[in-house]
Amino acid sequence: MKKLLSALAIVSVLLVPLFANGKQEQKEAVTGKGPYEVKFSTENGAEDVETKALMEIKEILNKSGKFKIEVFIGGALGENDDTLEQAIQGAPIVTVSDPGRLMSFVNAYGIIQMPYFIDDISVVNRLMDTDIYKNWEDQFESQGIKLLTSNWYSGPRNFILNKEVHQPSDLKGQKIRTIASPLFTESVNAMGAVATPMSWTEVYSGIEQKAIDGCEAQTPTSYASHLWEICKYTNKTEHFQLIGCPCIGTTTFNSWDPEAQNLFVQTFRDVGKKYQTLVLNMIEEEEKEMAKKGMVFVQVDKTPFKKAVEPVYEKLGYTELKEQLVKELGL
Repeated sequence: MKKLLSALAIVSVLLVPLFANGKQEQKEAVTGKGPYEVKFSTENGAEDVETKALMEIKEILNKSGKFKIEVFIGGALGENDDTLEQAIQGAPIVTVSDPGRLMSFVNAYGIIQMPYFIDDISVVNRLMDTDIYKNWEDQFESQGIKLLTSNWYSGPRNFILNKEVHQPSDLKGQKIRTIASPLFTESVNAMGAVATPMSWTEVYSGIEQKAIDGCEAQTPTSYASHLWEICKYTNKTEHFQLIGCPCIGTTTFNSWDPEAQNLFVQTFRDVGKKYQTLVLNMIEEEEKEMAKKGMVFVQVDKTPFKKAVEPVYEKLGYTELKEQLVKELGL
């Protein structure tokens, strides 16, 4: 009996560290220490500025040892709305949305994407420090969306088609691809065109097959998509300043340790700010290259287009909010 008790005592001593280690491993599995696996998704091609920014962030975060990032381009994981829904449901995906799409969750947020609202994109850096913006962030989080930043920039959007445009009447009857959001469709219709939402991945073939007459897009994306091959004119109305809004689901984000969370958000914001200047330089060079390939860039008087979209502010309920932000941001 004494031998049996002694044996049991020895076994119990040996097992204590094992149980302790098991509890420690279980605790680490709950709190998480990384590396955290995340997929970055974009509908754009390899040459697009959005893709380049995601690739740069991938390198930064992977080198930190806190993350293991993969980038999927060309809509490989689905369209933006689909990947955002996957993120909300808990998939570890970052998708780059925009205020026009995200206004379906927080309507007031769409104001920053409205036509001719922001001329100097650096304004969004100040906007993110306002109480209004922080309230928007809280509203998104209550719906499962972690808004990482709102300072990504892809450039001003223009009407790209096989026709010169100098005034809204020139767009009459022209089926123009735009983003599937009331903000975009109402604005494009107000400027005289027939707004036609579709996935960006379908635009090239849509124009080629004459399902649509053209699109409204920013130069880095039209360049990356080789639109000079099927369209002759880029009409520089610059009606939208396309703002990118990288998002991830709160389920994924809240499962990370605070250090990883802070690094993730700060990296997205820093790269966004860096690319604001790079994009403007990139546009200049890309337009020169496209001109050599036959694309004609038409300088447009924006005055009639600005007047045409004024009713859209009232229609979408943004009149008072516009006045408030113009005053607060000194626009």
